[in-house]
Amino acid sequence: MRPAEAASPSSNVASDVEAVGRIDAVKTVLRVLTQTTGLRLAVVARVTPESWTCCAVLDEMNFGLRVGDTLVVATTFCNTVMNLGRPLLVNKASEDPRLKDHPAPKMYGIESYVAVPLYRRTGEFFGVMCALDANPASVSEDKLEVFRHLGDLVGHQLEQQETLSERDTQLLGAREAALLREQLMGIVSHDLRNPLNAISLAAATLMRRTDLDDRARRGLRRILDSSDRANRLILDLLDFTHVRTGMVLPVKPKPVDLHELTQQVVDEVQLTAQGRTLDLVCEGDARGSWDPDRIAQVLTNLITNAVQYSPADSHIRVEARGEPREVVLGVTNAGAVIPESRMPSLFEPMTRGTTDGSERRSVGLGLFIVNQIARAHGGHVDVVSTEESGTTFRVHLPRG
Repeated sequence: MRPAEAASPSSNVASDVEAVGRIDAVKTVLRVLTQTTGLRLAVVARVTPESWTCCAVLDEMNFGLRVGDTLVVATTFCNTVMNLGRPLLVNKASEDPRLKDHPAPKMYGIESYVAVPLYRRTGEFFGVMCALDANPASVSEDKLEVFRHLGDLVGHQLEQQETLSERDTQLLGAREAALLREQLMGIVSHDLRNPLNAISLAAATLMRRTDLDDRARRGLRRILDSSDRANRLILDLLDFTHVRTGMVLPVKPKPVDLHELTQQVVDEVQLTAQGRTLDLVCEGDARGSWDPDRIAQVLTNLITNAVQYSPADSHIRVEARGEPREVVLGVTNAGAVIPESRMPSLFEPMTRGTTDGSERRSVGLGLFIVNQIARAHGGHVDVVSTEESGTTFRVHLPRG
C-alpha cells in the first residue's frame, strides 16, 4: 500500500533529496540498519516543520514508499524525533504510552521504529534516518549508539555532497578524499566495533555462568551470532571503503597449509550453521604463501553464502585442491541457478546472484570482497551455475 502523499517538495528540499541520492554509502548504511535491527523498512528523510520527504529508502516489506514521496510531518514519528533532538526507539507503538495515540500506527500500520536525527556540520537539523516495521520488534537500546554513528556518517557525507555541488563537480580532491577515508574508517573501525565488542564480551561472560537455563543460553547464543554477523559486515564495509578510495586490499602473506585453514573455517561455520551438512574434500599439496586471515575471510563469505542460498536439507561441498602452480578453493551449493544476465555484475558491490534467502539478506559485499582478496593475491574467481550441478565458486590462488 502506497502511503498518502502531501504536496510536492519545495525546490530546496528537492535539491536535498538529490544530494542524498548522490551519496553511494547511503544504500549500504540502510542495509546495515535492516540487518542490525531486523526491521524491514529503512529511510533517510528530509524533515521540515511542514513536511516529511523521502530521500533514500530500502523497502523489504512492500510499504510502497519511493524517493520523493512526501507526508505531513505531524503524521510521522519523525516529528517526535525532530522535537526531541535525540534518538528514538519504539518496539511496540500501540502499547507505548508516549506514542499509542500518535496517528502513525493507525495511518501507516507502523509498530516498531528506530530513528536518529541528522544534522549538517553547521548544526542545522536536516532530517532523520530511521528503520521501521509493521510488526513489533525487540531492538535493544545499545543499537541506538550504532544508529547515531551511522547518522553522523550520513550527515558528514551530505555536507560533502553540498560542497561538491557548490564547486560544480562530482570529484573530491586528493586531500578531501583522504580526509573522508580516514573519517569513515575511524567511525567504522572504532565507534561501531567498540560497542559490538562490548556486547559480545558481555554475552560471552554470561554464557560461562552455570545457573542459566536452556532458554537463556539460546538467547545469549543468538546475541553472539548477531554480533559476529555485524562484525563481519563492518569488516566488509572497511574493505569496501579501502578499495573504493583507490587502494589495494592489504595482504600479509606467510607460509600456510590451505587444507588446515579450510578445515578450521569449515569447523567454525558449522558451529553457527547447525543442522547443515558441510562436506570437505582436500586433495593434493595445498601449501604456499598467502595471508591466512584474508583467505579465511574468503572461505567464510563463500560458505555462509552457500548456507544462506541453498535448501536446508542439501549438502554443501567445500574443496581445497592443490595443483602444480596454484591451489583452488571451491564451494558448491544446490541453491537456485544464478541467471546469465546477473553474471557480468556478480562481483560488483551491492549485488546478489539470486533473490532467494531474502530472510537473511546481507549488505551485498561478500562476493565483491572475495574477488578483491583473490586479486590482491594475484588470483581470480570464477563461477559455474547449472540446474544439474548447482552453483560452484572457485578461487584460484597462485602459490606465491
